[in-house]
Amino acid sequence: MSKSKYSHKKIPTSKLKLAIVADPLYKYGGSEKHLQYILKTFPNSELFVPYYDGEFVKEHFPNIIIHQSFLKRFPFKAKMKHSYLLFHPLAVKMFKFNDFDGVLSHSIIFGKFAKAPKGKKHINSCMSPPKFLWQKEDRSIKDRKQLRGINKLSFAIYSFFMDTFLEDLWKKWDKEAAQKVDHMIANSETVKKRIKKVYDIKADVIYPPVEVAQMQIERPLNRRENWFLYLGRIESYKGVELAIRACVDAQVPLKIVGKGDDEDRMHELVKELKAKGLVKFLGFVSDEERIDLMRRARALIFPVRGEDFGIVPVEANAVGTPVIAYRSGGVVETISEENPKTGVFFEKYNYKSLSKALKDFNEEEFTSKNCVSNAQRFDSSIFMYKLKTYVEDAIHNT
Repeated sequence: MSKSKYSHKKIPTSKLKLAIVADPLYKYGGSEKHLQYILKTFPNSELFVPYYDGEFVKEHFPNIIIHQSFLKRFPFKAKMKHSYLLFHPLAVKMFKFNDFDGVLSHSIIFGKFAKAPKGKKHINSCMSPPKFLWQKEDRSIKDRKQLRGINKLSFAIYSFFMDTFLEDLWKKWDKEAAQKVDHMIANSETVKKRIKKVYDIKADVIYPPVEVAQMQIERPLNRRENWFLYLGRIESYKGVELAIRACVDAQVPLKIVGKGDDEDRMHELVKELKAKGLVKFLGFVSDEERIDLMRRARALIFPVRGEDFGIVPVEANAVGTPVIAYRSGGVVETISEENPKTGVFFEKYNYKSLSKALKDFNEEEFTSKNCVSNAQRFDSSIFMYKLKTYVEDAIHNT
């Protein structure tokens, strides 16, 4: 590649104007919080997405210049999201970035298809190669029976394209797009290995931002209460059913915070198990309530298999709470079973294994100080510093 015109003239980060490409914006999770901190790191940048929900953006991304693709004109985006996924690569490819100093794509699907202008760099923050192509066993919805109405039709259309010879073509395009990226960032060592396996690319690891400092509360907690906590989206791949069955088997109370596509089924499961007094659904809660619940729980249950990083377990540690997690994915990089001990793992992905971990759990083996100290490795200030340095080096150097 020829030398960039930026090689000899550095632009301060505060003035660096990046085109930041992301996935559609309509629900809040770890990826969206990650994106907020990317924008905070490069405040002079603008955001490009296939489409967004206006009310969602107004709440979570105010005062950000956001560009949408032609998909903004498509109807029923919330219900037809599976079918519209097929148009994402084209939507991203059609964006023009001539007035920007570089492109930073942050995506778990097709952000890597963004095309940087000649002589400028494209840095891809890869949360994972698309799981609906490369890890179909881990995708959120596996069967259209989980859906109703137009959502069921949308998923059927999506499945028709994804489960035929066209899937191989999509994989080929996805690999080719990855090869054209100048630099790739993985959000964990787990994802780095996945990127190497799928794309044969050596990625650099920068852990996602966790608001550790903001979660510190000065007043001491006298004692924990006698219940466990699940916190996150209620989706089939998040292991909520596993947590419910394990808590019922162990006869320990469980509080569930969050909402999602699998929520109705989980309510029915609790009724079926006659566990309404043992398992409580709290829905969405405020940030203050969220922190308070994490502080008071005996432990956070993280029953996810193959999670890319897992911000929630680090957040639990950040408020001094230990974690019970399945030994898989990014969580093995963030939770320690040795000094300082911040959690325990269950070994087999079934509710009996988790139930045993719950029965054997002894909170006296953990200290809030150790949990907080462990979480501080992932503080958002560290993320912002590392990302700023990485992107500056990538843009200014050949």
